Amino acid sequence: MNITHTDIEIYIKSVSPEAIKAWLETCTSSLDVQSSNPKRQAYWATFAGADNQQAEFEIIVLNKVQSNFSSVWFNTKSTPWANDKACAQEAFGHFQSTVRCVASSWQEGDAPDQWLSIDAEGEQTIDWL
Repeated sequence: MNITHTDIEIYIKSVSPEAIKAWLETCTSSLDVQSSNPKRQAYWATFAGADNQQAEFEIIVLNKVQSNFSSVWFNTKSTPWANDKACAQEAFGHFQSTVRCVASSWQEGDAPDQWLSIDAEGEQTIDWL
């Protein structure tokens, strides 16, 4: 089954807003700060897709939202990644810090009980309460 993702959201443990911004700069064609405070950063980004079309989208970073994890939300279906898991795998490779995302595709109205946790031990499905 081919599922269209409308956005991507991952959670990265113990990483500073500055480090997240630096990573986002490597993942996008351009990254402009829209607003920034200690708890929340908003960016406007572009990404050149496979067809060389520039996709413009918003990225929101919420710092330390749960258990020292920061949320990174890409408000677009046009990202360098096919899904949340691919984005989380790349983030783990970059930060070498635990990254979590929903375990399967999430649709509006779903309650995402199962999470994928990626860390130095590998990947496992967890209940994140």
